[in-house]
Parts: sequence; structure tokens; C-alpha cells
Amino acid sequence: MVRISNILILFLLSSSFYGTSQVHTDSLGTVEITYKQKMTASNQRMEKIQIQQLQPVDAGDLVQKFAGVTLKSYGGIGGMKTISVRGIGGSHTSIVQDGFLIQNTQTGQIDLSNIQTESIEEISLSVGGVNGTLLPVSAYLSGSSLQIQSFENRFSNKKVQIRSSLKGGSFGQLDSYLSLKYNGNKMYLSVFGKYRQAEGAYAFELQNGNHSYVGERYNSDLQEGFGGLGFGYRINSKSILKASYLINVADKGLPGAVILYNPTAIQRLKNELHQLNVDYSSFTSKIGIRNYISLRYEDLNYLDRGYLNNAGLLDQDFFNASIQHGISFQTYNIIDTSKIKNIDSRFFGGAEQTYSELHSSIANFAAPKRYELKAVLGYDLNWRKLHAVIQLGGQAVSDQNELAEVAPNRYVFTPYFILESTEKWLFLGKPSIWVKRTFRVPTFNELYYNQIGNTQLKPEIANQLNVGTKYEFNVKRSKFEVELAAYFNLVENKIVAIPTKNLFVWSMQNVGKAQVLGSDIQFVYSYDLTNWKLSAHLNYSFQQVQDLTDRKSPTYGDQLPYLPHHTGNVSASIQYKKMGISYSTLLTSERFALNENILSNRVDGFIVHDASLFYKWNFKEKQNLRLSFTVKNFTNQSYAFVRYYVMPGANFLIALNYEFN
Repeated sequence: MVRISNILILFLLSSSFYGTSQVHTDSLGTVEITYKQKMTASNQRMEKIQIQQLQPVDAGDLVQKFAGVTLKSYGGIGGMKTISVRGIGGSHTSIVQDGFLIQNTQTGQIDLSNIQTESIEEISLSVGGVNGTLLPVSAYLSGSSLQIQSFENRFSNKKVQIRSSLKGGSFGQLDSYLSLKYNGNKMYLSVFGKYRQAEGAYAFELQNGNHSYVGERYNSDLQEGFGGLGFGYRINSKSILKASYLINVADKGLPGAVILYNPTAIQRLKNELHQLNVDYSSFTSKIGIRNYISLRYEDLNYLDRGYLNNAGLLDQDFFNASIQHGISFQTYNIIDTSKIKNIDSRFFGGAEQTYSELHSSIANFAAPKRYELKAVLGYDLNWRKLHAVIQLGGQAVSDQNELAEVAPNRYVFTPYFILESTEKWLFLGKPSIWVKRTFRVPTFNELYYNQIGNTQLKPEIANQLNVGTKYEFNVKRSKFEVELAAYFNLVENKIVAIPTKNLFVWSMQNVGKAQVLGSDIQFVYSYDLTNWKLSAHLNYSFQQVQDLTDRKSPTYGDQLPYLPHHTGNVSASIQYKKMGISYSTLLTSERFALNENILSNRVDGFIVHDASLFYKWNFKEKQNLRLSFTVKNFTNQSYAFVRYYVMPGANFLIALNYEFN
């Protein structure tokens, strides 16, 4: 805990001089902040109106609509959801909410089912570089970055704002949300709360080879609560202070695989999560500096009352805590370029320190502690028709534990470079090319979990190359956007679980090497007339993710587990005055549950269709009410993201949303 006190002292001292804002463009009285930084050619985003049309259960439902994303979902509402971007594991993706990193050093991956969507104003996915200003250093170093901006944590010129929603649907689903925000001349104060529950039991039909299984999914009930506070204050014309607090408490069933395991098993998972964020910003005409600190605590309890041991149950607790402090900066024309026309350049960078620890009720648990130091320095140049970024980054990691062998210190160097056109080059559109080296450090579970952990694991390295282009053109009232990308990724020291001499005991090893060849195609269309609005979005991804670990292995050249060759999305909406209809579909080709691509390991592909009707009432310009009726999977497709973890069939959701501005 000595290191934590040092970090707190460092924060208190440095906050006297430096500050932050995660707002791209904001007003500080007489100073207008326009520190815009574009660092990637591949950026996808959704705004509030698109989110409302999709009626997502959680953030996982949104992210699966982005090109290049593969989702693993272990059930319907409340089921765990993780992602892979362009064939690379989810731990290579940073998740940033309102300018702060969401992290978990125990598992390395964030469960997107725990991120509620009612307050999301915008969600975006950047691959390669990041789109934003003064983000956490971790975001600059990751392979991709998922950024979320909420309603509660941003300034507004509207004095009182209210957001609320009430949802009800199949399988006993009930969802209520209320958010209040007051905006003064120099500050805002917000509070929100959400509660959702579901019985979770739903009928299913599953085909396994020549056998068909029909039954009902049990033990997927859910009770969950979210809450939070937000505060922002303009100290003077150049500085902003922000703070937020989030809490999530859940009690849910853990449905197992309906064939391999008992579908009526009684495992349960309880978790309690707290996160406190504070940042302070300062801007001048030449430089912007951000000082941020985030404290996160998570208590997770796993209970299995049917476990076959002497006690007749398995009851385990895990306590994961972390504190992260960093300073990021960005200059603005700090170098005199007055003699060179059409040039705009800036430096950016920062340093970040993270301390995390994990404790458990398990006997002889290692209780690991981790100290991480990250740094990044880059140069961003816009000159005539070209945009270029050169970025250098690195990380040092040191672990400690009380009982087990400690992992050695690890050091990683991660450069990034992008060159792209800002204007059309005839038939080439706006071409771009970028390369990046990213990494992920082994998690606490991979290093220290009983009988499975391996303290000698090296960081997993991903080397990425991307070539792409964009086309944008207008025809009268119609707007078209097309984006093409081809990429090659080589993953070294891939961390995989392999069996030991005892087939029931597996161990984590750096024996993996994978190669990714892929391409993304995105098409966006919009049409805006006086009373009519039409929009359509289509994307398709091809990913060949091959195992290149051992030429003598029977799995050499095979597709890695749960990574389909083909994924695609179509979303479209038609709105006439105050009413409209929207449609969306998700396509996933066949995958394999294990490394060997044989028939017995195949997981069938699927196409899922959703449709929604909506109507909106406006009252006195400041209030509106939106009613929507959504049918999900209306063709009643039987499918699973993860083998034997069946998803719901046809189901409905009714939502009533109210806004006061």
C-alpha cells in the first residue's frame, strides 16, 4: 500500500499545476477549446438516435454492429459478453467511458453486459490510433479503443435535463432508468439510477449433429442495479474540474452449456463494482494538459450449491482493486510554422501509473499485486493534403505476491505510424496506411490461478498493418459513404490454455502464434427530405485467423476457435414525420469451438433479424416522449455464439423514453 500513498501524493501535488477535459470541443468562458486530434483512419460510431432504434440490451448488442468485431455471448439479458477486434483478443481493446479507462487485471477482459446503454450519447470504435483528445495513456497504446460518452458527464447550456425510460419484454424483463442533471453557468451536477430484472427462462431448440434438443433455459435470472453521480465545474476561463462515481450491483444465475453440463444447475454470480474518477484540466493557446485519477473496486462471489466435494458446495470470493493516475498533454502549434503554408502540427503524450491487487477467499491464494508504468510520446502533422502521426510508447510491469512464485518484470516497446490523405485522390478516394505494435500483459488468473497459472508467461504481442481508403459523395439530398480496409496481423507469444499430463488440469502457455488476414467493407447512406428521413448502414468483414504455432501440429493452418470467416450487419430505418420503422440483421458464419477444424467441433452460423416500430411526441419544444415496440429474432432462429450456450428465440421489448431539456 506504500505505492498507493505515493500515487495519491503525486496526484495532489501535480493537480495544483495541471488539468484535463475529455471534451473534444468545449467553451471555458472566453477560451474556446478546439484541441481536435485525428489519429486513425478507421473509426466507427453510433449516436443516440441510432442506439434508440436498435433498442440494445447492453453495450455488447451495440458493439457487435461494428465491422471487424466478433462477439462472444453466453446468453440473453445479463449473459457475459466479450469481444475480439480484427481477430485479436479482447484484452487488446481499451474501453474508455467518459474519458476514464475501465479495466480488470484479474481477467483482462471487460464484460460488456455490465455497461448500460440508456445514457450513452455516443459510442465509437477506433482501430489503430484513437480519435480524441487527452485520453488515458492506455488508450493510445491499445490495438483498438472503444469510447463511450454518457449524458451525465458532459456540459450543457440547458438548465435542467431529465432522461427516463421504462422497458418491459419477454422472459420477465423489466428495466427502469432515471437521470437528472442541473446545469449552471459554470457547473453541472447529475445523478442517475437504473434497475433491471429478468426471469431469464426461455424455450430453445438446438441441433447437435443428428440429434435435436428441445427444452427450456434455466438459471439465467437477473437482478441488477446501476447508479452514479457526475460533477463538472469551470474553475476559470482556462480550467475544468470533473468527477464521477459509478456503482453496479448484480445477482444473477449462471446457465451452463445445455448439453455438456446440467441445464438446471444452480451456480450463481454476485458482483459489486465501485469506480471513482476525478480529473482536472487546464488549457492555454499553446498547450492542454490533463491530470486524471481513477479508483476501482470489484467484489465477485461465485457460488455452486451442487458442487461435489466434502463441503457440498463451492463458495469463492474475489476482491480486485486498482488505482490509476496519469498525466496527458497536447500542444497546439508550439513550433513556429508561419513560414510554411497549410501546415498544422502538434506533440502529444503522457505517462500513467497503475497499481492493482487481487485477493480471494481461496486457501493458499497468491494474492498478487501489480505495478505498471506506461508512457507515450507522439507527433501529429497535417500538411496540405496529408495527415501523419508518429507515436512511440512503452510499458513496464512488476508483480509481487505473498505465497507463490512471482512473475519476472516485463518491458514492452510499442510504436505506431499512420499516413493518410485528407482529400480525394481521384479514383483512390482518401487512401491511408498504418502500422502498430500492441501488447497485452498476462492477467492475474493466467499467472497465478491455482494449478492453471504460469508465472513465466511473456506479454502477448500483436503486430498490425492496415491499408484502406474512404469515399464520400452527395447526390442531391442523398449522402453516400464507403470505407474499405485490408489488414494483416501477426500475433506472437499468444497465450493459450493447453492440457498437461493430467487432461483435467490445463495450463497457460506462450505456445501460440497466429496470423490474421482480413478485410472490412462499410457502406452508409442517408436521405433527408422535409418529412422523410432514410438511413442505411451495411458492413461486412472477412477474417482468416490461422494457427501458425507448430507445423507438425494437426491444427496448423486452422481457424482459431470462435472466430468466423464472415460477419456482417445491415441496419436501415425510414421515418415519416414523428413515426418510423427500423430493421437490423446480424450474420455470423460457422465457427469452431476448439482449435481443430473438424466437423465435431463446428458451431453453426446464423442470421438474426430484428425490427422496431416507433412514434415520437414533442411537447413545447423542451419535452418529448418516444414509444417503441421491438421484435428481436423475429424469425425465431435457433443459434448460439458459444457452443451449447443457446440464445433466446423470438422475443419482444416495449420501451417508453422521456426527455426534458
